[in-house]
Amino acid sequence: MDNIVGRLQSIFPYDQLQLILGSLLGDARLECRSKSIRAKHTARLRIHQSDKQKDYVFWKYNKLKNFVVRGPRFTKVWHDSKRNKDHYSWYFHTQSNEALGLVHKMFYQNNVKVVPRDLIEILDPLGLVIWYMDDGSNNGSNITLNTHCFSNEEQEIIRDLFRDKFAIKTTLVKDRSKFKIAIGYYEMPKFMNIVQPHIIPSMNYKIVSPRNDFISNRDRVMTL
Repeated sequence: MDNIVGRLQSIFPYDQLQLILGSLLGDARLECRSKSIRAKHTARLRIHQSDKQKDYVFWKYNKLKNFVVRGPRFTKVWHDSKRNKDHYSWYFHTQSNEALGLVHKMFYQNNVKVVPRDLIEILDPLGLVIWYMDDGSNNGSNITLNTHCFSNEEQEIIRDLFRDKFAIKTTLVKDRSKFKIAIGYYEMPKFMNIVQPHIIPSMNYKIVSPRNDFISNRDRVMTL
């Protein structure tokens, strides 16, 4: 696996690889269409966000556009009959290639997304903030990442990453019948200090809302 990770690091520019990793841990998916035994294993990355995340979609597109044929498109997702309101989203996908096919082999088993330990070990602050912008929530008293789709064992791999690489303690909290990762009140300043420099303007609400005095107050407490 180390050889594959090294190949990916040589193929993709730094920011593109971190974007791919962070996005796949979040909302993005890889689509593999080369099912034939003789065909090369290729895949394409699909980015799809709600209309309110339009700026974020275009930000990702600008980082990946060297292998995107058609820019982001606007589409109707569903109609809310109770409120008589249409809901829209923005999406784009890359071209299929063998490099993304390698990522697909690591991130998917039997067409189910998994956590590839060897690959997420190279996740750095940029990849982390992309994951957070995709799939994280600032709840004031804690931060949660919507990791429901991963098994508890896979979430333990993620927790090890937070502990060993970012020195952040996490917990698993129950959400209905599944679990997700949470970063508690006392660990939040560490997390915010890591991601804040990389947050794009349209996502500032994830670091200042709903407790816009949180970081400054916590910093004052920690320096006493």
